[in-house]
Amino acid sequence: MNYPTEILPNAKYKRITCDLSNHYLIRFTHSNIREEIFDDNIKQVKQNQICSPKEHISDLSTSLLGIYIPSFVSIELTKTGKETYSIECEPDEIVEPPVFDTDFIQNENRSFWVILISHINTLIADYTKPNITDQFKATCSIEHTPMKWNFWHFSIRWDLGQNVFLHQLPPKTIAKVYKRLTSDRRATIAMFASIEEPNYSQLGVEEYCKATLS
Repeated sequence: MNYPTEILPNAKYKRITCDLSNHYLIRFTHSNIREEIFDDNIKQVKQNQICSPKEHISDLSTSLLGIYIPSFVSIELTKTGKETYSIECEPDEIVEPPVFDTDFIQNENRSFWVILISHINTLIADYTKPNITDQFKATCSIEHTPMKWNFWHFSIRWDLGQNVFLHQLPPKTIAKVYKRLTSDRRATIAMFASIEEPNYSQLGVEEYCKATLS
């Protein structure tokens, strides 16, 4: 299998900062069996398929659906591949394509869920209720975080205010916040997520290129 070079960083690429409200994020699931992914009783993606362990919700890896297409969720980095490519980078970094069976494999046991960005971006989790200690608010933030393996990598993060993000806090400080936020926010993502491939469009080239590709 040749690596899809269209998802790698490129010398002409820039960070994506435009409004993405009408675009979708996509993330792999750990199964491709519908009954293991989707709960038909409540009509929602199962929370353990949103992310597992649940603590990953504090900085959840996704991709922007468009040039990155659903079949790419089968790309799974090997241990060697992770050491080389699972690293955040500048969007215009020059990267050699990962090598099949060395840096990545094709995991056909995966499927995916998608979510419309406007459903969760700037969503506020408010924990400033009476009689609750360690009160706080957390705002969902969709961040373009290019990786060496995937320019289209985006992170779902939670802003605690003053540009302090949940995933940046030390473990002891974050412990009580995690207890409420990880379960509640994973449930929120599950509520809005879908396992059906939506009608989607590619992002305009001017939004991710320094100059129009020839």
